Amino acid sequence: MAEPVVAGLGFGANLGEARAAIARGVQEIERRGVGRRLALSSLWRTPPWGLTDQPEFLNACAMIETRLAPHELLTALKTIERDLGRVTSERWGPRAIDIDILFYGDTAIDDPDLVIPHRELRNRAFVLAPLAEIAAARMIGGVSVAAALERVDLAGLTILEEGDGWAGAAGGNDDMGETITLTCRDGAQISAYVARPSGKPKGGMVVLQEIFGVNHHIRAVADKYAAAGYLAVAPALFDRVERNVELGYGADDRPRAMELRSKTRIEDTLADVSAAIEVAKDGGKVGIVGYCWGGTLAYAAAARLAGVTAVVGYYGGGIAAMVMERPRVPLMLHFGERDKHIPLSDVEKIRAAQPEVPVFVYAADHGFNCDERESYDAAAAEEAERRTMAFFAAEMK
Repeated sequence: MAEPVVAGLGFGANLGEARAAIARGVQEIERRGVGRRLALSSLWRTPPWGLTDQPEFLNACAMIETRLAPHELLTALKTIERDLGRVTSERWGPRAIDIDILFYGDTAIDDPDLVIPHRELRNRAFVLAPLAEIAAARMIGGVSVAAALERVDLAGLTILEEGDGWAGAAGGNDDMGETITLTCRDGAQISAYVARPSGKPKGGMVVLQEIFGVNHHIRAVADKYAAAGYLAVAPALFDRVERNVELGYGADDRPRAMELRSKTRIEDTLADVSAAIEVAKDGGKVGIVGYCWGGTLAYAAAARLAGVTAVVGYYGGGIAAMVMERPRVPLMLHFGERDKHIPLSDVEKIRAAQPEVPVFVYAADHGFNCDERESYDAAAAEEAERRTMAFFAAEMK
């Protein structure tokens, strides 16, 4: 594993809920395992720079410790920007969220897509002012941040919220998620992790767990959908068997996970999913996304449950066995060609039985979407997520 590196990040926004977007961006960096927050500046209000005919900006800076290489970090930050509503805009123009790499250890990079240290860093008061709060002695191009700050015009810059508390606690998830109780149609009660968007939801999203419970990864997935504007609900599908199951991905976790799954009944599990759908309806039209065991359950939900608009399943090993059940709503499926648990013959069986269902196969292993597994594949995960988000956006509009 790569040695950790201290990187400096700059945040800015001036469209929509700018404060919420920046706070969410700060939190997402830790939630997604991009880096550990070391320091965070105050939140500043600053005049626009470069293109002045636009609203004022909010800006902040953070220092993180990351094990990602520079271009991997850039990709991760661009994904967060996209999930928070960033779209391509004119240079220096208004934006929903902007996250820049200001420095990365002592590394210097000058590539077409990445320049470190940031080329305009020493000239931008809206970056230097917050950065000086947390890294005044940092040298940028032979000049300290504090010295560079003395050379720029600070007119119009004001602190909106002083200190680092405005974005929530480092390492915490209090900004997005909470655990609630669902009452199912048979009277059973289970817990669910719920993550809410900062503004009006554009839909509801039921997130179906792997066999490892509603663990850190599944909560992070729910948080990601909330960041993308959905009211996300992740029901604890083992609660009828054992409550508070939260397993990892070590050698000792899988046997325990398989044992728990063997004790579930699909009728009960789909009743639990139905209860989650009812809560997700508060966000509007409801989508379902499931992973591993949850991918199989997602297919079953598409075929059997009411109240759903669109469904996506990732590497569901049990789908081939139920493939003659026709989905009643639009469905998309993702598999890995190196998946030892799901032979490609099963994937072809699914394609043949349900030719109208888009089925994508990636050069990856089982669990490629989970960044806490050894089988995580960033390229496959990013491409599958892009297709998934576009699919939900089109089907749930």
